[in-house]
Formats: sequence, C-alpha cells, structure tokens
Amino acid sequence: MQLQVAIQVMVTARRWKSRVADLFREAGHTGAPTLVLYHLKDHPKGLTLSELSARMELSGASLTRLVQRLERDGMVTRRRMVGDGRSWLIAMEPSGHAALGAFDIHAAAMRQRMFEGISDDDLAAALRVLKILSSKLTHGPDAVSLP
Repeated sequence: MQLQVAIQVMVTARRWKSRVADLFREAGHTGAPTLVLYHLKDHPKGLTLSELSARMELSGASLTRLVQRLERDGMVTRRRMVGDGRSWLIAMEPSGHAALGAFDIHAAAMRQRMFEGISDDDLAAALRVLKILSSKLTHGPDAVSLP
C-alpha cells in the first residue's frame, strides 16, 4: 500500500503541475512560474531572493532564472537591497497581480472540477497525510508529525 501511495503522489503531482502550466498558457501567458507569483502575492514590499528560495525550496540559481523570466515579462521587479548590495529584493508588479488574478479564475475552476465529489473529510485527511509526508521529507523520517 505504501508503494502505491508513493507512486500515486508522484504521478499526481506531475500531472497537477502539468495541468497548471497548461492553464497558465491558456490564460495568455508564456508559462511564467506561477508559484513565484503566489509567494510574492502577500508581500507587497517583496521578498529577498534568499527568502523566496527558502520558501520555494529552490536553489538560488534556479530561482534567479525564473525571476529573470518574470522580470522580462514585466510581472516582477528585482532591485538590490539598500544597505546590502549582495541581496536582491523581488516584488510583484501590477501586471503580475493581474496575471495571477486571471490565472486564479482558471485555477479555481480547475480545482472545483478536480475536487468535485470528494468530501471535505476526505480532503482534510489527504491534507493531513501530505503535510506529514512533507515534514518527514524536509526534516527526516523521525520528524514530529504535524497536528
């Protein structure tokens, strides 16, 4: 059973990611990395590249390429931090907010279709299991389980 669950999580995550990328393109964008925008959405002053990298669990080099692409598309700005010329502050631009809003319409409809027929209890159980697995993958198999 554990092997089946592990395989299903991997396959489902890959399919979900692929469908989200398709939705973003359907919304008229060139596959810009939506997760960066989601992480910046609630931080109007922006996040440093290091903060964003830690939240997304991406290397600085990988994230820099994503941010450069978003910057080229006019969705974010990247500025050197005042007082620390080594750090970059990444902030979402109005066009990034607009793109994310347009994408959210499609994403909400997709989630509605995907989760249709699945009870809130089943969703809550799935979320608990995924959080526990995520914690163990991040902090080791002996990590304390999340509530």
